[in-house]
Amino acid sequence: MWTISPEAFDFLEKSGVKTISVDMPVIINGCCLQISEPPLVHLGELKVRKGLETAPGSYTVIEVQGIRINVPSHLSNMNLVVDLTRFFRREKLVIEGWNLC
Repeated sequence: MWTISPEAFDFLEKSGVKTISVDMPVIINGCCLQISEPPLVHLGELKVRKGLETAPGSYTVIEVQGIRINVPSHLSNMNLVVDLTRFFRREKLVIEGWNLC
């Protein structure tokens, strides 16, 4: 079940954003293991990025606390949290609870 941290929810409310989108995770295959970084989170509707194509049905829309989240379908049932991180004065939404392997 996806959740939104109170800090991230406040950030979205202040920004007036009602929809966020999560990228497909990038998977790196090695000889012995597979590593995947947490996907990026973007404000607004899902946008097709140059050079990347998404197949129909590859994304699911879920609603959490009145916020629509476009997530990759294979991640829709995971227990992940949309959180807010700060670096100096820059704020950014991130995924918490992600396992690298």
